[in-house]
Amino acid sequence: MGSFGALEYRSSTGMTMKAAVPALACLCCSFVLTAPASAACVLKKITEMPLVELGAHYAVAVKINDVTRLMIVDTGSEVTLFKSSFADELNLAPDYSSSDLKPVLGVGQTQAEIHMNVIPSFLGFGDLVYRDRTTVVAEMDFGKQAENDSVGLLGDDILSQFDVEFDFPSRKLTFYREFDCYNTFSPWTGAYSTVPFDHHGAKIVLDVILNQERTKAIVDTGNNASFISRNSSALWDVSDDELSETKSRSTSPLNGGTSFSIRTYGFEKVKIGDEVFSKMTMRVADVEFPFGSANLGLDYWRTRKIWISYPNNWMFIANPPSITAVAYPVRALKPAPPEAAIADNQ
Repeated sequence: MGSFGALEYRSSTGMTMKAAVPALACLCCSFVLTAPASAACVLKKITEMPLVELGAHYAVAVKINDVTRLMIVDTGSEVTLFKSSFADELNLAPDYSSSDLKPVLGVGQTQAEIHMNVIPSFLGFGDLVYRDRTTVVAEMDFGKQAENDSVGLLGDDILSQFDVEFDFPSRKLTFYREFDCYNTFSPWTGAYSTVPFDHHGAKIVLDVILNQERTKAIVDTGNNASFISRNSSALWDVSDDELSETKSRSTSPLNGGTSFSIRTYGFEKVKIGDEVFSKMTMRVADVEFPFGSANLGLDYWRTRKIWISYPNNWMFIANPPSITAVAYPVRALKPAPPEAAIADNQ
């Protein structure tokens, strides 16, 4: 039986955020680049933060007003959010000016209570500081699991402002901005996969190959395990008898949880970027994804170093991570004094 890594599946922690939007366009194949594309390119390091293992997820320390807490890093979440119990604990000021509020939905969910946004006076991710930034609030509860120490999710609305390097083996998360790098940008020296992605509806969607079927997959660092929708075209010719019996159930921590069953199916070949896995068993869930039909979680990503270039819609995957190094000069951003703000109201 194939697997992406040593992570054991824990069925109660599905984390993907969902909203109904049109499907994304088809993507291209992956290939390898091994040299920088522009000698004039310069990177500015906005902030670097330790990635902290929190149960089966990864979190960063965030300062909210006068307290510092952990927040799960979730590329699958449309927004950065606080859980409602934390917003109440800090008595964060409600944002009465916010309009067009939408429910925050987990996997398989169609309804959720809508909360008023709140406005922390200070929201700091290392050297990246937001002042008076309106922030979404949602019901989120992991029960007795370690993840319940998180106060919320760091989502796409902040991540997508930057080039983001996830170095999971070294436990580092780094935000960069590019200057004079252009759309041929490639961040590292060494060998790595280069994968285009589509970024619509606040999701990173790339193409993977399941047997001979090109399948759209959501990049989701907020989900501890990968799975595929039963309705995926890669499973259209597969009968229910060919799937395993129910192996477990998965439950979203959002909105009181919505449970759905997990079965498995063995693919002859799975291709992600330049990596090919033979005889790969994948989890199958009876849920719908609005942007793709598969979800790539931390069982795949946690052993790899990845660079997500949101401005250019390219992802770079290094495995093993030690063979790559940043290809361009890096200018460090000077730490901001407590009274200063690097980013206001974004």
